[in-house]
Amino acid sequence: MKENKPQAVFREFKNLKTLKQRIKTQQAAPPAVRSAVPSESFSSLVSVKNTPSTATQPSDKELFLQAVRDVKPLKPSQRHHEQQQRKKQAAQQAEQFKRRQQHALGQNRLASLTALSDHYTSDYDDLPRQDYLNPMCGTDVLRNLKKGRWPIMASIDLHGATVDQARLRLEYFLQHSLVEGFKCVRIVHGIGYGSKTTGPVLPATVRRWLSQLDFVLAYTDCAPREGGEGAVKVLLRTSAHLSI
Repeated sequence: MKENKPQAVFREFKNLKTLKQRIKTQQAAPPAVRSAVPSESFSSLVSVKNTPSTATQPSDKELFLQAVRDVKPLKPSQRHHEQQQRKKQAAQQAEQFKRRQQHALGQNRLASLTALSDHYTSDYDDLPRQDYLNPMCGTDVLRNLKKGRWPIMASIDLHGATVDQARLRLEYFLQHSLVEGFKCVRIVHGIGYGSKTTGPVLPATVRRWLSQLDFVLAYTDCAPREGGEGAVKVLLRTSAHLSI
């Protein structure tokens, strides 16, 4: 039986209304989310990401050793020692320049040998005649002088000189030695066999002069290789003489 045209049109509108409601329902529902890795849990993913790959990543120590494999260690530096030596030399040069300047201007306070007695006798009679030790020094100073701790830095020969000549020459020599900062000097006075009438004069007189000078710390006979009994080895006190 054939339906009439109005009923057919009504049914088409009804179907259209139903389709429209279905579309609205689908749009209102939240979209379904598919799992990126449906076969793995979240905890398994976290554990995999937090586990370091030691097979492919070297340790920090290995990286450091690899970076410095071509580095060579430096030789021990002498810079500090050289700096100390330069400072010491500069101080010595400055002090020497000061002494020379004072000497040139007549400001040095060295005792003149002309004011010393030729017959002075020391109160320290416990020492042998050939030795002298300044009262301000310990006995180790004389002992070290005998052992040759301080090398002889200058020498003067008074052979054949009269007492007056020896006085002037020795005064100049001692002043020059102090200006230059010489610690240990040698004075060759001979044994005195040339004095036919009065006997040996110069050896004893020279040592009397030395024992009256406050900058003379000690003296003793020179060793045979240094001149023996005919020479006296003298230790002087200079401004830089701090380690006696």
